[in-house]
Amino acid sequence: MTNAMKRSSGSTPVVCDVLTGYLGSGKTTLLNRYLRTRGEGTAVIVNEVGEIGVDQLVLREVSENVVLLDSGCLCCSVSGTLRETLLDLGTQAARAGLPLTRVVIETTGLAEPVPILHALLGDRLLTGRFELGRVVTTVDRQHALAQLEAGRETARQIAVADVLVTTKRDLADAASMPLLEAALNTLNPRARRIDAHADNALDAVFDAPAIRVGDSSADSARQAARTHDHDDHHAHVHVHGIGAQSFWVDFTTSWPGIAAWWNLLMQRYDRRLLRCKGVLGLDQAASPILIQGVGNHFHPPLRLARWPEGDARGRVTLIGEGLERDWLEASLQALRIDTSGLLPRTLEELAQVGGTS
Repeated sequence: MTNAMKRSSGSTPVVCDVLTGYLGSGKTTLLNRYLRTRGEGTAVIVNEVGEIGVDQLVLREVSENVVLLDSGCLCCSVSGTLRETLLDLGTQAARAGLPLTRVVIETTGLAEPVPILHALLGDRLLTGRFELGRVVTTVDRQHALAQLEAGRETARQIAVADVLVTTKRDLADAASMPLLEAALNTLNPRARRIDAHADNALDAVFDAPAIRVGDSSADSARQAARTHDHDDHHAHVHVHGIGAQSFWVDFTTSWPGIAAWWNLLMQRYDRRLLRCKGVLGLDQAASPILIQGVGNHFHPPLRLARWPEGDARGRVTLIGEGLERDWLEASLQALRIDTSGLLPRTLEELAQVGGTS
């Protein structure tokens, strides 16, 4: 969540960024740069500390699986579940008198990021202490097209990202870059894109605001690119039916309306819906809420302090497999439902309960 989207309450949960990407795509290189430059208040969770080559940077051991680097950054190996690792990291940092405001969680190259996002958003023991920040996916320019052809892992990692970091520019075949751009535009047109070779890459990845839901400038530029890609390249890029759909919502909603809409989505797509993120206005409420869904789980909305970019219009982005724009646009009428009762399971049932009025 960006600075503009913090809880309006006084709590200050630790922001957790997720770093994912296929094997060999540059995650470790990015992490090493991060560990060498980030100081107090930051921590990194990796599979094994020894695997990322920071032994020479270790200042002291905080606990059996947590070390303090000379930059002031904590580095922690996974121990048990993600919940256990995060809670233990928080405890060890507190005991050592070390501040903790941000954690970067590295996934393995073949890992599905969705379960990690679900744990951060839906685990009651973590809620209030930790919150999902941004999902950063490294994309290997040299091999990404072949990886997309070989399986769904790369496509899903790209699709759920808030930030895409492209790597190995010097090794990539320039002739294939339009195809890769077409794939990225199809899978995730709204993600912020950063060249790993740029001088300010780390600041752009971890410090600059990610593109917000419904960013109009990004939307128009990427939509034009998607249209061009569809005409020139899309037929040659295999993205396993994964894509993104975004909508403006120019009316306020209610809690029953949000529940009704999510029920429709789950009936239609279930686990094919990889990620949903939106900012919506509630009836008789001055500030909006942030809604998030990961896989087939909808997570408790968060009240935002203000509308992103000062634009008081609702907006939602959905990423998944086989998403149908016309159906999704019609389903948004469920958000108009303002009474509780049986939730519609189809668009026909939605019309009967007055969702289209």
